[in-house]
Amino acid sequence: MYKAGTVKELESLDLEGKIPEEICREALKVVTMLDENFGEDRDVDYDDGGYVVIAKSKEDLDYFDQNCVELESPALEYVELIPSEKETHLNVFFLVNEYEAGITLFVPMSIAPERFIKEAKSSMARR
Repeated sequence: MYKAGTVKELESLDLEGKIPEEICREALKVVTMLDENFGEDRDVDYDDGGYVVIAKSKEDLDYFDQNCVELESPALEYVELIPSEKETHLNVFFLVNEYEAGITLFVPMSIAPERFIKEAKSSMARR
């Protein structure tokens, strides 16, 4: 599992070749927006803003569920598909701490909970 709340943190993870390029690009968009709106030097775990998490396994999802946001949380805002050459991923966005922080979870569709898959399909049907 990878976690970053700033561009600097994301770059330090050296994700090239470890995850699909499309997911790297989407994660960079999120942390860039967070830096621009909440500052580059914030404590991503305690200050306003949020962070991204990139899960690669069921164990990562279990850790996320226990330590970040419960996967069944009502804080779920949206789920969208992120096509990738290697494997389609889901971008799952939670608003937490009374809307002070957003947590973006990128997860391969092959290990995503059914709730997220249904939500992604539902949002595509609404478009």
